[in-house]
Order: sequence, then C-alpha cells, then structure tokens
Amino acid sequence: MITRIELNQVASYKNHAEINDLKKVNFFFGNNGSGKSTIARLFYNLSQNEILSSPFSNCSIDGFNRNEEEIIVFDSDFVQNNFYTKTELSGIFSLDEKNEEIDENIKNEYITLANIEKSILDKDEEKQKLENSKKQEYVNIVEDCWSYNKQFQENFNKIYLGGRKDPFYEKLVEINYTEYSSKNINYISEKYKKYYLEELVKIENNISVNYFNEIVDLEKELNNALEEVIVGSNDVPIASIINELNNSAWIQQGINFLDEEKDIQDCPFCQKQTVDKNLLKQFESYFDTTREEKIKNIKKLHSRYINKVSSFDSNLKTLTDLNLVKFDILKIQSQLTKILNKNEKEVHAKIDNPNEKKKLETIESFKTEIGKINENIRIHNKEIENIEQNQKELTDEIWKYISHQVKDRLISFKTTNDITVERIEKLKAEIKVFEDAKINSNGKIKEWQNQTVNTQKAVDNINDLLLKNNFTGFKIEKKESENNIIKYFILRNGETSDNHVFKTLSEGEKNFIAFLYFYQLCLGTNDAENSSKKKIIVIDDPVSSMGSQNLFFISTLIRGLIVNNKKDGGSANDFRNQNIEQAFLLTHNSYFYKEVSFDKGGTYICKANSHYLIRKDRNLSSISPRIKYENVSFSEYERLWIELKHDNVSNVSMLNCMRRILETYVNFIGLGKDIWNTLSEINENDNNYWIYRSLLSMLHDGSHKINPNEEIYYQETDDIMRENIKSIFENLFTQIGKEHYNMMMQNNN
Repeated sequence: MITRIELNQVASYKNHAEINDLKKVNFFFGNNGSGKSTIARLFYNLSQNEILSSPFSNCSIDGFNRNEEEIIVFDSDFVQNNFYTKTELSGIFSLDEKNEEIDENIKNEYITLANIEKSILDKDEEKQKLENSKKQEYVNIVEDCWSYNKQFQENFNKIYLGGRKDPFYEKLVEINYTEYSSKNINYISEKYKKYYLEELVKIENNISVNYFNEIVDLEKELNNALEEVIVGSNDVPIASIINELNNSAWIQQGINFLDEEKDIQDCPFCQKQTVDKNLLKQFESYFDTTREEKIKNIKKLHSRYINKVSSFDSNLKTLTDLNLVKFDILKIQSQLTKILNKNEKEVHAKIDNPNEKKKLETIESFKTEIGKINENIRIHNKEIENIEQNQKELTDEIWKYISHQVKDRLISFKTTNDITVERIEKLKAEIKVFEDAKINSNGKIKEWQNQTVNTQKAVDNINDLLLKNNFTGFKIEKKESENNIIKYFILRNGETSDNHVFKTLSEGEKNFIAFLYFYQLCLGTNDAENSSKKKIIVIDDPVSSMGSQNLFFISTLIRGLIVNNKKDGGSANDFRNQNIEQAFLLTHNSYFYKEVSFDKGGTYICKANSHYLIRKDRNLSSISPRIKYENVSFSEYERLWIELKHDNVSNVSMLNCMRRILETYVNFIGLGKDIWNTLSEINENDNNYWIYRSLLSMLHDGSHKINPNEEIYYQETDDIMRENIKSIFENLFTQIGKEHYNMMMQNNN
C-alpha cells in the first residue's frame, strides 16, 4: 500500500508538497486547475514504471510493491486511451487501452515493415551494383596481366606460363605478396639464351690453384735470395777496397784473364805488371765458394720460377677458347707476360751484381681474378648439371618479374577491391539486420494479434449495469473485428445496425462508457497476467460532462468499490472487495464528493480514510488536510469560512467565498438575498460606505468570472491588496454581525 507521496518541481507544484500516512481511501478536493490531474499522472507514471522519468524525476512514492500490486488510473487520458474511436468511421470504437495500443502498434508496424522491405530492396540494389562493378574490375585486371603473358610467349616461347587467364592472374597476386625479383629483363634474356638456345658444354679444366700457389711461394723464396747482398771474404787485405769500390763483379770478370802459374803479370784493368801470386791469391780468397753457391742458387730458383710460370701459362691457354672466361684469361696472360719479363731482368741484374738488392713483382694480385674465373666455371658446370632446375628457377624469375611490372596495378586493384568487398559485406550485414527486423516485425504483428484483449465480457457486464439501473436509451453492440480487435458502437433506441455508423458519440457518453469499463477493470475483467495482484485504483473527476443521473450512478459504483467489510464480519478498516488494496479519489465536484464520501443508506465506506484539500495560489499548488473524518458533516456555509481562512486560497476562491458568505448571511438575518442589501444598514455619509461599495463591486465581478489574462489578474491583486480586501471585508461584516464573524474565523478548524 502507498504510504507517502512527494511532489516537487512538476507542473504547478513548484514548491515541495508531501503527504504522509496515507490511508486505505484518500479523498482529494480542489478546484479545476488546482493540481489534481498532476497527482493522477504521477500514479500513472508509476504504473508504467516511469516514476523517475521527466517530468516526475524530482517526485517520489513510497510503499508501492510492484510484485504484489498494480495501479489503474481513471482520468481524461484513460478515456482517450481506452475509448478508441476510429477516425474513418465516426461512432465505431474499441474498449481497452491495450487494444488501442495494439491496433496502433500493428498499423505502425506495417509501416515499419514496408520501410524495412524498401530498405532491403535499396540495399540489395546497391549491393548488386557493387558486385557487378567488382566483376568488371576483375575482368580488367586479369586482361592487363594477361597481356604480359602474351609478350613473354612471343619473346620466350620455349617457356610456358600457362594458357588460362584467371590462374595466371591469381599466381601473380600470390607472388605479389612475396619478395619481388631483383633480376632485370637482360638477365632473363641471357639465361633464356643459355638454358634454351645454346648448346651447353661442361668445362673440364679450371685455373690451377696449385700452380698459382707454387709460383707465389717460389716468388717469396727467390725474392729472399735477390734481396741478400752477396760479397767475398772479408779476411783478406784486398776485401776492404773491393767492398768500398762496390765493384766485385767487375773485378771477378778481370781475374778470369789472369794466369795462376805466373809470378807476376799484367793487370787486366791497367795493363801494368802489378799482379803477383800474392795478390792473385787474395783475389781467389775473396771470391770463395760461398759466394758462388749463392749465385748458383739464384740461377736455380730462377730456372724453377720460369718453369712454373710456363706451366701456369699453359694451364691458362687451355681455357682461352672458352667464351665464358676467355676475356679474363687473356687479361691475366697479358699481365703475366709483363711481370715475367720484368722479373727476368731483375734476376740477371742480380747475377751480374750480387752485392745489389733486387725484388720481383709478384703475381699474388691475380688471386681474386683467378677465384672469380674458377667460380664462373664452377657455376657454369653446375648449371649444366642442374639444367632442369635452373630452367624452373628462370621461369620463377619471369613470374616474379611480371608480378613486379604489374605491382602498382595489383595494389590499386586490391585497394579498390577491398573497399568494395568491405562495402558489400557491410551491405550484406545491413540486409541481414533488416531481414531479421522483417522477421521480428512479422513476429510482433502476430504476437500483438494474439495479445488482443477480448472485451466482450466487459461489454456484457456494462450493458447489464445499464439495464439494471434503468439506462434504457442505448446499449453497446459488436460491430466488426480488425487486426483481431473487436470494435463496438452505440445502438440507440429506434436505430438499426445499418444507420448508426455516422453518428458521433458525445463527451458525456464517452466518459460514462469509459468509466463503466474502468469499473470492470477494477473488478478484474481483462488482465489474466495481473489477476493475482491487488489493485490500487486512482479516480480523477469521473463525472465530467455527465448528467445528474450518471453522477449518482457512478458515485454508487465507486462506493461499492470502497465499501468496508464490517457487514461480512470483517473490519471496518478493510475493503469488502478483496481485489482492491487502496483507493485515491480526486474531484472538484462538491456534490459528487459528498455522494461518494459520506456514509449513508446503510452502505458504509472503509473507515480508514483521509481527506485533503488542493489549492493553487499564484500558480503554485499546495496540499493540506481538509477535515477530520468525524467532521465530514460540516455544512457548505462552514466550508466557505474554512476555505477563506487559508492563506494560500486563490484570488477567485477568496472573492467567491466572501460573496457567498455575505449572500447567505444577509439572507439568514433577513436583510435580503443580494450582497448589495448589506449596504442598507450603513449610512451613506459614513466614510467607509464607498469603500464597502467598492468591495461589493469587486466581489460581484471577481467571483463570477476570471480575467482572460490570469497573469495580469494576479498582478492586479497583489499581497497588499489581498490584505486590504480582507480588512475591508472584516470591517463590513462587523457592521452587520461582529460576533458571528469572530466565531467563524476563530473557532472552525
């Protein structure tokens, strides 16, 4: 059960308004526009689980248990929502808010379904265009790539790259993801010529590395001998002068002309008798066998060197007929001849002058070139040995070469194609979403058609109530079914089902029938899902636009809903109707208020009730306890004084209360029935006479009508003027009944 209501910052409840300790039955009385409907909408939002949504985000309700209780609200919105009139056929209507909602949902869903189907067609059309464009782009790129195959078939016809366009393109794409070939077309042409056009012969020889190394080693040994200074024995006296002259070779040649047997003989250089046996012996000692051996060694090494170089040269000559290495071999031979001639001179110079240092030019610089030549020969021979593999590798290089040539075209196509594929996939996903939405939409329509409420039982009950309460002027008849929803019409006396269709329903008829249907909901007619839940009923001004007969009929039905259970042996504080947990009734109609709330006729309402007064002053609503239950028999005249005493009474209510109090009082004391009769007891010469007359004019004008511009009206009657009016009213009333005024203003609660 709801125990507390708080309204704040919503509609005219700009200031905080709170009601605590709510009872089983709660009556709210207030003028039209005072703020009753805001309370009803607060309950409706709570019933829809929207209590925290705008505009009620600053409001709250305590005590409501959604699992065990449900709230049903009767107000103008209920009439609009449940009394669903077909616009195309005036007078045809459907009961129950669910049916209206379902009917609108189905119609809207059919619109949604049409939009979904259009979206599917549009998306599918766009997808088809993209797919066609994608196919054409594929054809173009395949043709571009195939043109390279034609080119290679013309120039390299012994190499087969395939005879079908699509596989050819696919292979280029696959290769495009790997490293490109670094080989150019010249390399390919050279290898093609070698592997396919030339008669390949294996080269049996190469440059002997052993010959080369032996020559280099011999060069080093001969160089060591050439760099040694060769002189005679230094033990003889003549040695110093020979060494000083550094002409031992010249002297040795001269000695060859001397005779060892002569005691003295002519010098071969100066032709004088200066050489005796002693001098000749010194010459022979100087030029001993050690010196001669060294010279012989040089000659021997030189001879070996010549032979090795000759053998090496012969080795080179065996390769000069081979085109592969011919140029490089001739180059080495030319350089070798030059080196050999130069070294020949160096050796002879050493032999002629043993005491001079000499040095050979080495062939060691040939080592790199020799290695390259031998490697080329090795590669050549290996290519011949692996000709099939090499031909395959050349074919692979051609594929890589072509792939590299079309690289930019492939990348451009892939980029464009990826974007197109991505868009197509996105469209497929969107189409799938729409297709799912289509299935879901059809499912919703089918489900809603299965969820429609059969209101025939409620209509039968309403017709029974009308008949039993002597409402014989019309009844509700079934008309048609659309979207699985039964439609009804009012069949009046003297009409047939053929001529009723274009008759419209009055507002009073709509309100009356809608309330009768609400009454059936309170009894639990249509909602099997919530049948086990206790009902909290909220009724806001149910007798608008109705006649007196309807007013008493509806008040009787409401009293039946809130009657207590004492007669059945229960408590006076509980409802006889066990389906109802709590009731809230809001009205501006005093007659209806008295009819529904006062105990009479032996039918007593639930004693756990409370009464509240709703006021609006300066466009601000407030709620206060109205009267205690045991004092509900206050007269209408007493309630006017109670209303007047409230500080937040509206301007219109204040002036209306003053006028009606004066009219009642002057009539009661015999002065007359008109407020102007009040002035009959006051002397016109009294200074207050015209002030009182002005007040009566204001009461007469302000209590019968509302200024069309309410904002200006409130500006005219500000706080100071309100207090002046109250003061003048008090002074006027004391002229005709001071004691009565004091009693009514002080003693009533």
